Formats: sequence, structure tokens, C-alpha cells
Amino acid sequence: MPELPEVETVKRFLDKNIVCEKTHNIKILNKKLRYEIPLNLSKQFYGSTITKIVRRGKYLIIYHDNSKIILFHLGMTGFFRISKSYEKRKHDHVSFFFKDKILTFNDIRKFGFLKVFSKEQYSQCLHLKNLGPEPLSQEFNSEYFKKAISRKISIKSLLMNQEFVAGLGNIYASEILHDAKVDPRKLVASLSKLRINSIIKSTKGILKQAITFGGTTIKNFMVSDKKIGYFRLKLKVYGRENLKCFQCSQSENSIIKIIQGGRSTFFCRKCQR
Repeated sequence: MPELPEVETVKRFLDKNIVCEKTHNIKILNKKLRYEIPLNLSKQFYGSTITKIVRRGKYLIIYHDNSKIILFHLGMTGFFRISKSYEKRKHDHVSFFFKDKILTFNDIRKFGFLKVFSKEQYSQCLHLKNLGPEPLSQEFNSEYFKKAISRKISIKSLLMNQEFVAGLGNIYASEILHDAKVDPRKLVASLSKLRINSIIKSTKGILKQAITFGGTTIKNFMVSDKKIGYFRLKLKVYGRENLKCFQCSQSENSIIKIIQGGRSTFFCRKCQR
């Protein structure tokens, strides 16, 4: 599933291509996503202009000048493509027609979705209402982190809790904790101030670097028709089970994989304590 850097990459792509564009038509090609696409979508947005696009955690929020908002989630395999004319492809779900371009959302596994909100409804949107702070924001700092210090859960589980911090998932949680040299199984309550500061620093550093490289391609992450995600070449632990750690370089087979909360966790048994 795309995490913050991947969704930020998509957001920047959409910024360049559809902000200030006027909607001429919307065609629903397959209404079946996680939630069915509203059949009156074209009627709601005909003639409206996109004013801005915001990323919040793993969500994309598209603002229009008719005071309505479209909330998008990419699910596991969702992506957008821009074209001059529409050419039908399997798993296309909805196309937005602008003056001289078409934006189409494609999702093979159908876990993505779009929802429409008015400005009044948006403030109470359950998908966004309980999200924690953005990890790259000033709000995500040591003082905020200390509020969670009494939790009897692992640090990896905490970082993946969207109510604690928005946008992190399995890949980046593993990479962040490796960079901070913290064992993912370590209980939050046992973390020292020094370790908390290291985790915060690594979180911001890893995410900024990942965004620079266009996120991580593991399976189907695409923007338009280009496979991106060159941060996969920078991964230090994720998917590297039984290989040598780049950080400590002490021995072969130092990267191990365990299961935490039903998800794979990768870390170095030598340098993550």
C-alpha cells in the first residue's frame, strides 16, 4: 500500500497537471471500488475548477471552487494517468475530462476509493478526523512523542498507528527504526529521550529522502504511465532478509525478518538495540 512518500509523489504530479483545470465531464467506468463511486459525480462537479490539492497522511484531498471536495485513497494498487484522449484499459474506474486532457483513476484490486464532501461535511470526515500529526511537521516533536511514552506497545506498532502519526506504514517504519538503531520490538515505555530524538530525526530524514526519489516501488506503484519509486534502491532493511547490514557491516545474515501484528518487520540484529 502506498505510504506518505508515494502519495506525496502523486500529489505533486496532480499539482502540475490538474490544478486550475475546469471539469468538462466525469465518466464512471466501473463504480465498484471500496465504496461505490457516486453516480451523480459529473453533475456535482460539471463546470467546477480545481483550486488546490492537499495530502493528509495517505489521503489526497482535491478542492474545487464550488465548495466541494473529493477525497481519494489509492488503496493498494490505485494510480492516475494523464492522456490527451481516452483509451479504455482494464481496471479503469473513473475519468475526469478537462479542456485538453483526461485524468483516469485505475485500480486493479479495488481497495482505493473516492468520496465527495461539502466544506461542512469535510470537517467531520471520519477518515481524517482522528489522524495524528504529519511526521514532517513541527508538531511531530519530542514533546508530542512523550505523550505516548506510557503505552505498552512496540515502537514499530506505534509508528504505524495513524492516530499517533499520519502516513507511515510497514516499509518506512522498518527503515526509520534501522536508521535510528532502535529494535522494532522495543516497548515505547522503555525509550530514552535520546532514542526518541533519534527516531524523530530519522523519521523526517528518511521521508524527505524517499520523497526526493519518488517513493518506493514494491509492486504496482505508478504515476501516469511511468513506474517510479527509486527509493527502493535505497532500502537498508526492508525485503533484505538474511543479507548483510549496510550500517554495521559486521556479518552476513544480519538482517532478519519477524512478524509483528501480522506484518513483516525487517531489522538488523547487530546494530538495532
